[in-house]
Amino acid sequence: MRRIRAGAAIGIGLAVLLVAGAVGGWWFFRSGDGGQEPIVVGSTSAPALVDPGAAYDAGSWALMSNLYQSLLTFVPGQEKPVPDAAESCGFTDTELTVFRCRLRDDLTFSNGDPITPEDVVFSYERVLAMAERARREAGDDSIPDEDKFVSTGPAALLSTLEAVRIDDRDIVFELNQPDATFPFIVAGSAGAIVDRDSYEELEPRTDGQVVGSGPYLLTGFEPGVLAELEPNPRYRGAAEVPAFPITVRYFQQAEDGTPAERLLAEAWQAGELDVNDGRMPPQVMAEINTSDPDFRVSESADGTVRLLAFNTREGAPMANETARQVAATLIDREAISRHVQEDTVEPLYSLIPVGFTGHGTPYYDQYRDRDPDELRAELEEAGLEVPVAFHLAYSRGAASNEEADLIERQLEADGLFEVEVEYYDWHEFIPTVYGQRPFDAYLIGWSPDFPDPATFTDTLLGPGDTLNTGYHNDVIDELIARTQAEPDRGRAAEDFRVIHEHAADEVPIIPIWQEKHITISRPDITGIQHLSTNSGVWRLWELRRI
Repeated sequence: MRRIRAGAAIGIGLAVLLVAGAVGGWWFFRSGDGGQEPIVVGSTSAPALVDPGAAYDAGSWALMSNLYQSLLTFVPGQEKPVPDAAESCGFTDTELTVFRCRLRDDLTFSNGDPITPEDVVFSYERVLAMAERARREAGDDSIPDEDKFVSTGPAALLSTLEAVRIDDRDIVFELNQPDATFPFIVAGSAGAIVDRDSYEELEPRTDGQVVGSGPYLLTGFEPGVLAELEPNPRYRGAAEVPAFPITVRYFQQAEDGTPAERLLAEAWQAGELDVNDGRMPPQVMAEINTSDPDFRVSESADGTVRLLAFNTREGAPMANETARQVAATLIDREAISRHVQEDTVEPLYSLIPVGFTGHGTPYYDQYRDRDPDELRAELEEAGLEVPVAFHLAYSRGAASNEEADLIERQLEADGLFEVEVEYYDWHEFIPTVYGQRPFDAYLIGWSPDFPDPATFTDTLLGPGDTLNTGYHNDVIDELIARTQAEPDRGRAAEDFRVIHEHAADEVPIIPIWQEKHITISRPDITGIQHLSTNSGVWRLWELRRI
């Protein structure tokens, strides 16, 4: 049974779609940067926040990578971080527990304040302090659930950070264990530098204002609708000062239930966008003609994956691993990829996607071709009442309604499960995922924080428990620690494969598919091939109008 919490059922006439797609079109005639016409970019990944201390979603990280600087960053064609706000960075010991960066001396925030080592230290300690506040309030029964601070932001990525201190213009990170991935973490939005005089230590900034030092200034922001960016003339770092202003238009599911992907497609077809970097309906994506001279196309393997995560805590409907194993057996990824996603994605049988060290197929090897009667017997032997009833939540995503419906049918086909499927708006979905009473199960997209298999391992399966499944495995934790101590990431491949075989055994998360990333632009726009990679950096500054 499926319920949609946000308005009526899907389906709407073409005329209404065109009107909906045209709303806000007057923004396109605005100009900035001395009269230059902004490049208009469409996206279906609206940011939840623009504060790096509390935001930990793909849309937020993408936008923030243009507005803030980190000590390190990623540049096109390189998988290793390079200096951005730093002059240099590196481990100073062979144990990989002391990481030192020298801050550039020519950096200023957008408000004119100089960037100091104290600002860097404040930025890291603030992430950890807000996460600690969330954990503290979670266990305080005197605070009503609706008043609790639930966001832990990117703190899970900083789980190995013991202390951060200043030595002249150097920032010294002291780690509680070897961590070869720490430079990757520093290069992402978890390491974004904020002005300590403009941001509260324990409160995320929610006014839509940004004081940063990235390539762009945020000059206009309407949550879920648009972001206006102007080149930051004060920027000094790995990139050049951008050549063009940018207007990002965000598309979200309408109140009448029209999917964001449909609205994005209509805006693109109506000529309202210069660059389309979001996901349109699979049927539209499948019909893209890459040889059409009317637009440019960039297609690449993407690390973004679709996952089905379970609440594994005692008392939850899917706490028993046998129930999760049976669910993993019944999920038909090929059917989802072909019939729902129109072959615009690839079936995925590991939490580590294709293109990353350690990729394998443990979910294919362990869960296929099982007789339904055998599966029923296993559920009953585990002491479970059949059908096993649970609630499956989902939110935004291409063809998300059709996908959730098909998964429901697959799980219920042989009478082994009874699934209540429910759609949630993103602003309600995310707080519940990370809250004290998470969903029984939920579908969610996961984008890599950096180009290393640890982003699908440490954060999803380790002590940080980023998806709040409640899962813990001592063997996996030990193997994760071993991979973190290995500076040669290729040599860690076998440990990563073993970790994900253990994960497939106990099934806290089921991988569904891996995305193919397609970006389209008008023929007078260049740079789209550098816009998105598996680093989490969204390089809007690479876009040019010719």
